[in-house]
Amino acid sequence: MFWLSKPFRYVEARPGLLGVGGIVDLPSFGLTYDDLAAIPAEFQVRNVGAYASQAKLGTMPIRGVRLAALLAHVGAHPEAILVNVRSRSGFVGTLWRREIEPLALVAYARDGQPLAPELGGPFRLLVPGLRDEARDVWDLAVIEFSDKPAAKPRNGRGTAPTHSSEPGEIQGGLSRSVPDPADPRGIVVPPPTN
Repeated sequence: MFWLSKPFRYVEARPGLLGVGGIVDLPSFGLTYDDLAAIPAEFQVRNVGAYASQAKLGTMPIRGVRLAALLAHVGAHPEAILVNVRSRSGFVGTLWRREIEPLALVAYARDGQPLAPELGGPFRLLVPGLRDEARDVWDLAVIEFSDKPAAKPRNGRGTAPTHSSEPGEIQGGLSRSVPDPADPRGIVVPPPTN
């Protein structure tokens, strides 16, 4: 058995644009306000403040799109279990895709105009309910769907847990796992000894 690695598509931060890349089919090197506004209605969120308290500002609601829309847009592969985010100010964070996929929102507009910098624009990542530094990333520049954590993230969410209170029960026997002698990236789980 051998592994064919998926191509990693790097995207760089560009002024006023949102880059989305990583282990994806079609990277987007520069999404704009118009691109996000054109995303189908089922992914649009008219009032981000209704979900994320940090986005409640006065009477004019902030508009956003669900992260699921960007996943579909770029064709993120299932192997991309992490989401690495970067802001233009230098913030780098890593989040578990499974943990944030149903919740994360990218805010992009207020009152029919691109989100102003004083409100975290032109793009802002919000993850309602998450207790982490990356729950509210202002001036979002890049989103990468990856199988590896970002280099030097400010938060520690990208590290895999090393233990469990009942690893055999919870992890389906992974506590008995050993490295696969044929493939150092794989593991082998022997059958239970009952």
